Amino acid sequence: MIFSIWNRLATPPVTKIDWLVRGCLVLSLTSFLGAGITAISYWRERYGTIQTALNSAQAKLDDAVLELNAELEHLETTVETLAEDLSSGSLENAEVEARLEETLRANPNFSATAVAYEPYGFSEERELFHPNFKRLLTDGGERFERFDTEEFSNYLEADWYRQPLLEGAQWTYPYISPIINSIILEYSVPFTVPDADAPDPSGIVYANYDLNQLSRLFQSFDLGTTGYPIVITSSGQLIYHPITSFVQQQRSMIDLAQEFNDSDLEAIARQMMAGESGIGERSGGAASWMIYQSIPATNWSVGVVLFRDDIFGDTVSLTNKLVLLSVLLTSGVVLALVVALPPHRDHISQLWLLSMSVSGVLALGLLAIWLLEIQQVEVVQDTTPPLVTETSLQQFLSRQRENNIEQGLSEPIFLPTGVFLQSMEFKNANDFFVTGYIWQRYNDEIHEGISRGFVLPEAIAFSSQEAYRQDLPNGELIGWYFQATLRQTFDYSKYPFDNQQGWLRIWHQDFASNVILTPDLGAYDLMVPLSLPGLESLDNMVVPGWNIKQSFFRYRFNSYNSNFGFMGETQVKDFPELYFEVDLERDLVTVIITKMMRVIVVSGLLFGVQYLVRYKTGDNQLGFSASGVIGASGGFSFILILDQINLRSQLATGGIIYIEYFYFVLYIMILVVVFNAIMVAKGSENALLQYNNNILPKLIYWPLLLSLQIVVTLFVFV
Repeated sequence: MIFSIWNRLATPPVTKIDWLVRGCLVLSLTSFLGAGITAISYWRERYGTIQTALNSAQAKLDDAVLELNAELEHLETTVETLAEDLSSGSLENAEVEARLEETLRANPNFSATAVAYEPYGFSEERELFHPNFKRLLTDGGERFERFDTEEFSNYLEADWYRQPLLEGAQWTYPYISPIINSIILEYSVPFTVPDADAPDPSGIVYANYDLNQLSRLFQSFDLGTTGYPIVITSSGQLIYHPITSFVQQQRSMIDLAQEFNDSDLEAIARQMMAGESGIGERSGGAASWMIYQSIPATNWSVGVVLFRDDIFGDTVSLTNKLVLLSVLLTSGVVLALVVALPPHRDHISQLWLLSMSVSGVLALGLLAIWLLEIQQVEVVQDTTPPLVTETSLQQFLSRQRENNIEQGLSEPIFLPTGVFLQSMEFKNANDFFVTGYIWQRYNDEIHEGISRGFVLPEAIAFSSQEAYRQDLPNGELIGWYFQATLRQTFDYSKYPFDNQQGWLRIWHQDFASNVILTPDLGAYDLMVPLSLPGLESLDNMVVPGWNIKQSFFRYRFNSYNSNFGFMGETQVKDFPELYFEVDLERDLVTVIITKMMRVIVVSGLLFGVQYLVRYKTGDNQLGFSASGVIGASGGFSFILILDQINLRSQLATGGIIYIEYFYFVLYIMILVVVFNAIMVAKGSENALLQYNNNILPKLIYWPLLLSLQIVVTLFVFV
């Protein structure tokens, strides 16, 4: 076949068909060239976006590792100096407690300093001695407190004591302190006091690195919605992870990789444990990259995870290029089909093959545009990114506190609030029904005088009742069960290929006061939006016709032109309001079956009517008549009009929605079929109509219909 096509093209054009084939060849090659250029542009933008994100994260990781390494080396030097002074006698036992406290106060990166003696190593009168000075953070700032560890536990048998005592200076494996019940990062050095009767070694002196400093270092990282940093030891044990339970359970990165059957993560973990640096890519449902680098002072390794969905947070530009690529490829293939199957009037079977082939390509092109549009992500303006880590939340709250102080307003009061939805349903075009629980944590000191309760300002029907109440050490936890029908504005311009976002907009009961609701992130196992925090399991959550993509908390800034009658200071301008949002996408199969099937069936029936339109001949056994065509077309129009009216009554939205263009195209096609039937019934002598008894309108029916659908699709989506 290729050889015959080449021969035709090599022969000088003679007929109009020859000129048409050559013109289609030129246009086809031009389309493929444009597709190639578009593909290159797409991959360059995509690659550039990835590299920009990775380079930015790498630069910040380099700075963080340098700073962290310097801090850890300083801690090592400080502890070693204390051990040398104890061993040399320049620091006497009687002065050690004052020196420890002085060292702790002078080093804000230290969370504790301590010395632990062997039995009677401190004095002959005292068997055990282990003074421990700790920096404790409180709401009012920080305070320093001394603990006698020997009163809490027998430290002599603890690994953190025995290992450095016997093996020398070292960073001990992270462990949970029995005093403050938190993870400890500890550097220890043994010492021997200059006393002939003293045990050798006499004990260890150590300092703890403040884990809060790791959070501070990572605050400048822009890791998107779901990205996060981690720190592991040379054995793979987690020191820092956004899921604190992993650290508290002393899990290793290898354990997690094997538990989740993630071979890519396991390979990266082994490289990190070996002290290597680099970038590892993880495939699978949540594709991501991990940039990792070792810390020379400790042989630990720091890694930051960037998810692909975060890097491509706004895909409009890339999606438009892919749509253009699809259009150019579709055009190129259609024109190439004309070259491969030239429309010679004597080859009827070849004309039908060309028509059906072109129609199939156009249908695939239309489907490709639909799929691309469904996956498109747009950035919502005047909102914060989803809040998934305590670090990002505290950064936002700190900025709000600073803004209030700059504007001469009182400092905001933060109230932890959580949400758990058990059911969701779209009642109609603008009403979203939800049920579930909302809880709030009140502190007796911070929230003194603050009323208990919340408001859902968008609810047109609402009921709630207190479901539980629990006393906390410094306050109380209150949870409410609620049902609400929320009146919200949804964008149906791309219906039925639209993605929607349902949300809970939550005010505190004193909604004009300076109370900012904060998401209770600690109440959820995992805050990655794809894990659907705050939602009932998908086995029990039924939302017909929809797929739940993600859920998360975020803030939106809203302003009001009224103070609601409150006197004094009110917060009604650019105030951050807490939203719990759920992203949903329509199920494509459901869309095609429930919304597109009528259009497809009517299109097929209309083609059947068009197929019957022919000049009267002796073998006209199908009984064509213009009045019959007009009657059938009127019936189709009536069906479409009723369906469109029903659709309008369901959505009750302004403007023209996408699916209505399909009705408009069919209205045009109905008029074309009726016009063709009338012309044929009148015995028109038009050569195009008379050719092979009106076969041309039949041949171009599907290509014309699908071409018009692609045009209106591009008009709406691009």
